[in-house]
Amino acid sequence: MHLWLRTRQIPVLAAALVAYAALTAAAGDTMVDLPSLGSDAARPLVLFAPLLACMGLAFCLSSRLPAAEASGSRPVPRFDQALVLITALATVAVAYTVTVLLDASTANTAGRNTAFLVGLMLCARRVAGHQAAAITPVAWVITMMLIGNSGGNGQAQPWSVILMPPDHIPAALTATAMLALGTASAPAAPMLRDAA
Repeated sequence: MHLWLRTRQIPVLAAALVAYAALTAAAGDTMVDLPSLGSDAARPLVLFAPLLACMGLAFCLSSRLPAAEASGSRPVPRFDQALVLITALATVAVAYTVTVLLDASTANTAGRNTAFLVGLMLCARRVAGHQAAAITPVAWVITMMLIGNSGGNGQAQPWSVILMPPDHIPAALTATAMLALGTASAPAAPMLRDAA
């Protein structure tokens, strides 16, 4: 366990979660005008907070000792799955706390969005390897900013997930399902090998 903690560089993830909490609290309900192909709708600044947690988790999961992990008797894949779930639950708790303390309902989307983006990242990691996984959440956020709304009214498309309002139940269910799928795929080796 000690070797796993040292190898995964947990302090990096802890720093990413602190930055996530700070941005979530600072952003609150703040809306910003972002480029979009469909309309000029303002987007919540808190949309970017999940990227901090995703990048920290991607870095930790890519810090590996493949030979030692393959030959060791410790359940390293289970440790990684636990790390994923603890990270996702921590981000949801932080987002909810910020929502309650600052009365900023939009901040509550940060936890849901982190769960979705972490699941997406882990699925991409399984299919395309660690390097592709690291950029997948960023690519999703940028793509949804550009094409995630419907026409000129600025209303978000349901499939965008991250642009949906805090009380959108299908988005919460989709985020939960994506996190479960990503967590289940976390122990498996990537289908495509990363370059050495």
